[in-house]
This record gives sequence, structure tokens and C-alpha cells, in this order.
Amino acid sequence: MTRSTSFNDWLRHATAPVEAVLLDIDGVLLNSKRRLPGSRKLVDILTARGLAYLLVTNDGNHSTEEKAGRLQEAGLPISRDHIVSCGHAIAPLVHASGLDGQLFFVMGDTGTPCYAETAGLQVTRDLRQLKRCAGVIVGEENYEWEPVINAVINYFIDRPAAPLIIPNPDEFYPAPELTIHVAAGGIGRFMQRVLDTYGVPLAPTYLGKPYPPVFQLAHDKLMKMAGRPIASQKIVMVGDNLSADIAGGKAMGYTTALMLSGVTSAESLETAGPDEIPDMVFEGL
Repeated sequence: MTRSTSFNDWLRHATAPVEAVLLDIDGVLLNSKRRLPGSRKLVDILTARGLAYLLVTNDGNHSTEEKAGRLQEAGLPISRDHIVSCGHAIAPLVHASGLDGQLFFVMGDTGTPCYAETAGLQVTRDLRQLKRCAGVIVGEENYEWEPVINAVINYFIDRPAAPLIIPNPDEFYPAPELTIHVAAGGIGRFMQRVLDTYGVPLAPTYLGKPYPPVFQLAHDKLMKMAGRPIASQKIVMVGDNLSADIAGGKAMGYTTALMLSGVTSAESLETAGPDEIPDMVFEGL
């Protein structure tokens, strides 16, 4: 593990072969809605060098248009085509599982337009239709937790083999004024624990970082952008979260770069697990 000050300086002078870059957003490019130092310069470097790059996010309840708008408002000229959301990974799962056209119950939001609908599913949020559904997707926000969670738990008691899809595996995400909001992963694991205690084992399907589906989707898109195959070790995953960005990138065989500009401190590296040790650590961009 090497430590340095600036990722941009390293990228400009890198002797190791780098053919593509994957970037987390919050804690790397932005802090809330504020552009972090060096983020605009990084976009310029990537563009000048002709490197394929994508932003990979666990935000499954905002469209890529919305995410791109937020980045552009912060002064980063990044289009929706450079963003891959965990919500995008619903589509490959639907097609591979033969679920096209099936009715799914969605807890909360999954983007506008809805990632589940664009993946080829029929969607309902009406609890009266829950028993007709082939499975459940856990979205974010804007639903009454108590009746919905209770209904979904009882749905899986009756249909334990039905798919439970969780695009965002995170337990929580930042909310205004230094608070947090429980995320889809936290809701999904809560329901799983209740069902396990009741004697109904449940195996949710997680799509976002650190799980492979969103990374595989991004890797495939990088190769299409580059017009050639790209070996895993020639992709750099840049993130601020050890358990999501770094562990997920390492599992894919990517070179991993940790930014200390987000949720991970230098001190917390001392207790990181072996699958969370980055190849490189930077103070910032």
C-alpha cells in the first residue's frame, strides 16, 4: 500500500498501465453539493488522456439525469452517459432470470424514470396487489415503513423462494445537518433478520457496491467506450469507502485507490480487514 498526496499527480505520471477509471461520487468528487478540490482537474486529465471513465453510485432512487444535473451544478461537465447506478443492474438480473414483464412490488422510489420499469418489469406500490407479485424490490424513501415492511415480511413467509432485490446495499446514507437516513440495505437486512428468526431463511440479491453486478455492468460499459477489452488490473477504482469501493474493487481484480477526503480516515485503515486494504491511499484528488 503506497501513500501520496494527490491522485491527479499520480495519474499524470503513472508508470503502471491505466486504461480506465471508475469513480465514486460523494467523498471523491463532491462533498454534499460542493465540488471537492481537484475534481474538475481530474475530469480534464481523463479527457485529455482519452481514458474511459465512469462514475459508479449506489444511489438507486435518482436517475442518471438527476445525478448529472447535480454534478453540472457543481461545475463538473459530466453527462448521464458517464454514470452507472446500482439501479441499472436490475435490467441484467431481470433478463438473466427470465423475469421480463413480471409484476414486482417496489418499496419506495427507484428513480424517475423508474429503474425497475426500464428494466422490463411491471411495477406496483399498492399493497393490495402484493400477493400477485413475483417478487419485491427495496427502493428508498417516500413510503410508510410500518405497513409496507410488515406486509412484505408476511409475503416472504408465504413465498420464501420469491426474489428480494436490493439495488443499494448500504445500511444508511448521509442526510442534511450531519444526520443519516436508513437505506435500502438496512431495510433489507432488517427484514432478513426477522424472517431468519421466524424460521424462514431469505437470500436477498444485492446489486450495488461492493457486490459484483454494478461493477460488471460498469466494466462492460468501459470496454464499449474504449472499443476494446480491458483487463481488470488496468482499471483503477477510486473511492472513499473501504467496505464498498475498495473491497468491491479488489474483488473484481481492480487496482484500488482510497481517498481520505470522504468517510474513511487514515486511523481507520489500521483496523481494515484484508479485503479492504487499498493498493494506494491519497489525501485527495
